[in-house]
Amino acid sequence: MKLYSYRVFFAALVSVAGAQRDGLTVRTQQGDVIGTLVTPSVRQFLGIPYAVANRWEAPKQPPTRRAPFRATSFGDSCLQALNAGNLEFLKLAGIPNATVPESEDCLSVNIWAPSIRRKQGTAVMLWIYGGGFQFGTACASALLISNIVVYNGQNLVRDQDDVLLVTFNYRLNIFGQPNAPQLANGTTSQNFGLLDLDAAVKWVHDNIAAFGGDPERITLFGQSAGSVAADAYTFAHPNDTMVKGVIEQSGNLAIVGASANATLDPTSWNAIASAVGCGTTNNAAQLACMKAVPFRKLEDTIINTNAAFGLVPDNINIFTDTTSRAAAGNFLKVPLLGGSTQHEGDVFVVGAEEVAAGVSLPVITELLADIETQLGFTCPASKAASDRTTAGVPTWRYQYQAIFPDISTRPDLRAYHASEIPIVFGTYNSSLGPPPTAAEVTLSKYVQSAWVAFARNPAQGLRNFGWPVYDPNAATLVQLGGFFNQTGATFAPPALLDFTCGPAASATLAGVSAQLTGLLGATGSAN
Repeated sequence: MKLYSYRVFFAALVSVAGAQRDGLTVRTQQGDVIGTLVTPSVRQFLGIPYAVANRWEAPKQPPTRRAPFRATSFGDSCLQALNAGNLEFLKLAGIPNATVPESEDCLSVNIWAPSIRRKQGTAVMLWIYGGGFQFGTACASALLISNIVVYNGQNLVRDQDDVLLVTFNYRLNIFGQPNAPQLANGTTSQNFGLLDLDAAVKWVHDNIAAFGGDPERITLFGQSAGSVAADAYTFAHPNDTMVKGVIEQSGNLAIVGASANATLDPTSWNAIASAVGCGTTNNAAQLACMKAVPFRKLEDTIINTNAAFGLVPDNINIFTDTTSRAAAGNFLKVPLLGGSTQHEGDVFVVGAEEVAAGVSLPVITELLADIETQLGFTCPASKAASDRTTAGVPTWRYQYQAIFPDISTRPDLRAYHASEIPIVFGTYNSSLGPPPTAAEVTLSKYVQSAWVAFARNPAQGLRNFGWPVYDPNAATLVQLGGFFNQTGATFAPPALLDFTCGPAASATLAGVSAQLTGLLGATGSAN
């Protein structure tokens, strides 16, 4: 028995020594973490706590640990509001209906770093997932949700030098921004998901050097709500010194302009409170009751009622005067790479039609989707790029135009919202459809190289890559994977894309959209 114990002890020592030799044991401020060598050239560290938080409280640093943390599996996801519409979006985007482990103890980071035999002191890319602030996860396991694996960072780090990739979970829906009047005290924010982002940035800045990253080269990048969050960070922290660049994919504060300029709206909060037996009187007793409701009951009630919880205008993380702040250049002046996809609205319009009627109608679907794309994404991307350019910030603007059969799996889904993500991450192989095309693989390498060039040196990287700095009056719109170059970029005048972004043209398009929606409703009634 003693001999067996000695062998076990010796094997453990050998294992720890091997992990230290391979750079798989890393010292953080909270204690050691042990990762894995997921490929011969990439180290992987999963589920590391970056903060802890009670319900509807700001995040705090996690406690120190005496024993090493085995960072070998993803942490729990934050609670998801997967109603019928959100599930349809995931289905159309190629993410089948499945569940991931969820809890309120969900604030963790995942890190993909080059092996220690490769360059260290790398640029750091911190990814923020989308999902309308209602759903989303940094979990990238093919065993759980087959296409959330598109967020897996190992391919990008494997194929690109001088870069390290981090993803993290943040709180969502009622848990992330409850819009509770009791929490609106004017001195602290109840945009808890955005506070989680702040905590993640701070943890990464304080700890990433131990993983081989350069804390002085951190770039935020995100898509949809994640991109909005990145933009919000620049307005909430105009004097920040930790973030050196921002990549905004299909999202910025101009997209949520209406809600960002509104007052706190407790409608959804009170609807959920009433449904779970906490009443509609916004007092301390209601808040205490809501804090005591089991998280699963809150989540189920949100899903069953289709309640949505938007960002809270608190003048701390989200400002009621964002437009004037943007015009005055009152934001973090770090280089920006931002843009949108050519047919963002396809997945939303098709999804709405499928939920309502089980079918999407040709012509009307495309017209509605194109208008939604223009008003909801193209014009806000133009505004964000112009604001940065006016403030003297180095800016690049792109439009992703590629259509590949393993990503756009039906004819009414073109270069839709989120279709660029597997190209950016190099995770197109996760598709359940046909295999990736040669052009798709080549474009992915090209886009990855551009994103990484920006992260390595936000002010100069894309200049050296051959991309022109954004000028609304010159051929500086970077068109990715389009008709004239399916594997790279062409350059066009932004004015060709933005001519309907003025107030009069936007109002006309909004009117046409309303008429088409009415026609769609009448058609559905007739059927």
